[in-house]
Amino acid sequence: MLHYPVWFDLKPGVEEASGLGTVREFLASLTQTEEANAFRLLRNTGERPRTPLPRYHALVEFTDQAALDIAMKAQATRGIFHGFHGAVVDVVSNFHVEIFDALDS
Repeated sequence: MLHYPVWFDLKPGVEEASGLGTVREFLASLTQTEEANAFRLLRNTGERPRTPLPRYHALVEFTDQAALDIAMKAQATRGIFHGFHGAVVDVVSNFHVEIFDALDS
């Protein structure tokens, strides 16, 4: 399993329910089209300066690197600033992504 964790804040003036609803709608569309396996949205309970991390975390799961590559190519074809992804771009800031492979136990 490949994990695609995304840390982000909402842009100033974006209400939490609305902004996270936009993010949730985008991520749900990825799972509905089977581009992603699953996702979770999390809120960082630490306050600055106690934590340097952004307020929100989306953990998106893909089967493997090939599945992530296919999803990225599909999104590029749809357009980064269009559709569900474009709506996310409009509401998030301080966006940081990493890619993690699950280790076998």
